[in-house]
Amino acid sequence: MKSAPVGLVYVADLSRMNGPMFRNEEAQRFCAWVDTGFISQNVYLYCASANLATAVLALIPRDDLGRLMGLKDHEKIVLTQVVGNHL
Repeated sequence: MKSAPVGLVYVADLSRMNGPMFRNEEAQRFCAWVDTGFISQNVYLYCASANLATAVLALIPRDDLGRLMGLKDHEKIVLTQVVGNHL
């Protein structure tokens, strides 16, 4: 994973999620996770068609990575995903 040439970090900007559907932070986070799942699946499908390897990394130090990236309090890391060549 450390040697993968591409690392994607999916970040949700919770401040942009407003309206009746997003009545609390739990609803915002749920929608962010679902949307990220759709995006990640598209990356999996593309990688399969391009003979590339990919893996989602969900157990990551989100707070540490967020600080390194300079994220604001309302910007939350959902998942990371690496892409590379098959071995």
